[in-house]
This record gives sequence, C-alpha cells and structure tokens, in this order.
Amino acid sequence: MSYRSYEDSTQDVPTEDILEHFGSDPAPRRRHQLKYKNGECFVAEEDLVQNYPKQRSFHHSCNAGPLLHEAEAANSAALSFDAYTEEDGLDEEVHRIRIFKINYHLNDDTITVNEPFVDNTGYLHGRIFRRQKVPATNRIGKPYVHWSDLNVGSDVNLFQTIYRITSCDGFTRSFLEEHGMKVNEDEELPEDPWLVRRRGAPRTAPKLPDQREFINRPPMLVYRCCWLDHMNDFHGCRMKRIFKMYVYCTDHTVALIEETKEFEGQLFLKRIGLPFPVQPDVPRRDYRWWDIRPGVWIDVFCRPMFVFECANDETKSFIRQQFGETDFGNYSSQILENGPPPTQYYNSPAILKFRCTMVDAPSILYGLHFILYYDVNRRLVNIAEEGRKTWTEGRVFLKDVDASTFSENQFAPGRILQFFKWRFNLVQSCLETDKYLRWKQTPNHK
Repeated sequence: MSYRSYEDSTQDVPTEDILEHFGSDPAPRRRHQLKYKNGECFVAEEDLVQNYPKQRSFHHSCNAGPLLHEAEAANSAALSFDAYTEEDGLDEEVHRIRIFKINYHLNDDTITVNEPFVDNTGYLHGRIFRRQKVPATNRIGKPYVHWSDLNVGSDVNLFQTIYRITSCDGFTRSFLEEHGMKVNEDEELPEDPWLVRRRGAPRTAPKLPDQREFINRPPMLVYRCCWLDHMNDFHGCRMKRIFKMYVYCTDHTVALIEETKEFEGQLFLKRIGLPFPVQPDVPRRDYRWWDIRPGVWIDVFCRPMFVFECANDETKSFIRQQFGETDFGNYSSQILENGPPPTQYYNSPAILKFRCTMVDAPSILYGLHFILYYDVNRRLVNIAEEGRKTWTEGRVFLKDVDASTFSENQFAPGRILQFFKWRFNLVQSCLETDKYLRWKQTPNHK
C-alpha cells in the first residue's frame, strides 16, 4: 500500500486566485435558463427566446387562444363558477334546487364539482367528483370539456347532469375576457320551492315566554299530591295529607315524602315502581312518567291521591310544554270528597259483592256480618257468613236463591232485601262493585 506524502497533499489545496474567482466552492455552477417575474415564467437569455416554444392548450383543436406558459407555471390556477341543477317533481318534497361550485383546473384541464352544505335538506352534500376530465357531449374534434365551453348563463353537461352556470369570480371573468370570450352578466340563483313555501307559511300564535325554545325532559319530575285519609287513628275523622312526589323518568319509579303538618320530611313511600290499577283480565303494568301530571288521580297501593301542582319551575315548564296549562293549586275540597272519577264500564260485572247484616236477627245470629253475592247473569243470590277477617267468606248461609223478582238497581248499599224469612241490610259494597255503582250514577252512562 502506498502513502501520499505531505507535499503531494498540498498540491490539492486551491490557491488564493481560485478562491477569489470561484469562492469557497470551485465546482462550476449550472446556469438557469428560465426566470420568474410576477408569477410568470420567462427565458433568462434573450438569444434563446426564439428557440423556446410557447405552450399551447392541451386540446390541439381549440382555437380560443394559447394557454401560454404562465398557466403551466401557476399550477394552482383554477376557474370558479357558481351553478345549480333542478330536480323535477310533483311537489316541494321532490322538486329541488341544488347549488354547486364548479372549479376548472387550468394546468391539466380537469374539473371538480362540490355541493356546499345546506341545513335540513335530508340528503348528503360535499364533493361530487374531483379533478376529472369530463367527456364532451360531441367528442368529434374535442374529446373533453374545455374551459372555453364554460360561460355565465349557459348550460354544461357533466356526466349526464345539466348544470346551469349563474356567476363566476373576478379572476375567471378577467381570464375569459383576456382570451377573447364575452362573459355574460351574472344570474340570480333560484330559490328552492320547499324553502319558499316554508317562509310563506302562516306563523302560529306566539308561545309563552318559557315555551319559545324546546325544553328537554328533566331526569326527575316533582309534584305535590294529597290524600284524604280515613284509615287513621284520629277517631274516624278524614285527614287531608299532603305529599311531595318524585317521579324518576329514567326507570318510571316513584317516591313520596310527606309534607303534612307535624309529619314533615317523613318517608312515606321509598323509590319503587307504582302498579297501575287495571281490570283483572288486563296484564299488570306500572305507572309511566307521562301518566302522572297535575289534575290526575293516581292509585298508590289502594290510596287514591290527587296531583294538584308542580313542585318546581323545571317541572312546571316541561309539563306546560307537553300538556298545556295544568295548574290545580286552587282545587276545592269537594274534589277530594268525591274521589277519583268512576271507571268506564261497557258490561256490568258478573258478580256484585256486598257486606250486609241481618235485620232483627235472632240471638244466635246477632252481631254477625254476611257476604252477599249477586250473580247478574243467572240472577241468583248466595249468602255466606263473614270470616274472622273482613271480606273473607265463612260458612254458607243461603245458596242459589232465586232473585228474579229483584232488579239490579235494588242491589246497592243502604237497601234492605228479604230472602225467605230473613231480611238483610246491605251495608257496604266491595271496591269493584262500588266503582261500577258509582259509574251507573253518572248521567252519561249508557
């Protein structure tokens, strides 16, 4: 292996004359033949101008004028047009006016079509197609759509869709006029018939101040309800008890907190699903949050309670929005005395059940209570002694007694009926029979 000496290596170091002439890099620099001025490309040396050909249109058959090399240098230059299409239909739901933006890219003669986003239209928006050469309708001599085919106030067919061009921007107008085209005046975009109909529709009556905007359902609705309690320890008096009711909308559960004087804050009913009172042959279900509102009677485990007001502003605003004005804060005590409205009956019950006592009973039967059953269809009466608990049946006293001489209206609390030698005073009717008898007393029943 041979080694270079120090004297040989010094011969490669450039001299001061070379550094002064070429600088720190002795390599010859490549001369630029093109230069840019105001975004346009020119030949740097004048003697090469005649030998540098001008770039013409990509469509050799187009005689609208050369594109020159400035369009090739400005790769982002594009012509922008506003256009629309009209979809025919029988009504406003189908007959539509759709607005589009057409961009023609000068560097490669491609076209991009976009549809701006419009609220509440019901169909997709955005890009229709991007930077594609569109075949011309008549491809003889001109295979693709050229910028010379685009003008304000004219129709253009792009992939079998007719677009009506209504306007263009300032750059597009100046570009077309510089290349010998006469640009028409801008046209107004037509309005969609559906939007016109909506704008001309008569406005409804003004809403309440707290009803101008839609109020979402709160997670919990709070009401106040009352109950006329006749099963208390106050010597048979009927005591009005007031409760605050919490209705949870997520799972339709209900909780009750008492607000009666001297009982404030006590938990009356823990959070639980509240059974809805239905007929025996109807499947069981619970109350839903929309079943409870002011002015409605609800059954809280055989306790009829009247909902008379909303307990907070949030509940009041939401209920007013959903059901209108429902404030029964000034209810009368007669509503509680009358109780809930009678149930609608389309057919009379098969059995009417009463609790009765014997009139002038012998000593062996003195003080006994009886349960009387009246079969409406067979018109038969069965009487049994009452058991140890109220409304429980004990020993049979009379069985299948013919009651064809009695009418159905004679079976009511307070009436005295005689079967053979025994007379019975009807003291009380069961819950189902009582509902039916109360409904019969209403003037509108049939």
